[in-house]
Amino acid sequence: MSDKLITDEDIADIDRVKEQAIAKHMSDIQVMSKLVLSLNEYIIRFGRTSNVHDQCFDLKQQIIQNRNHLQDWVNKI
Repeated sequence: MSDKLITDEDIADIDRVKEQAIAKHMSDIQVMSKLVLSLNEYIIRFGRTSNVHDQCFDLKQQIIQNRNHLQDWVNKI
């Protein structure tokens, strides 16, 4: 039975993969944040007179929830 030692190169590869995943997901989080701001702007500007006000509000809540879940996941990496 052979024990394989983890080399510095293996650790560097793992760190690189983690950094790439974090960078990709942080970009996704930024897009979600921009969407929430845009939905807020729409809701404020057009208010309840808009025929899609309630859907925008619901979508905003879903995006916030998804963003928070993704942020939690990134924090665990």
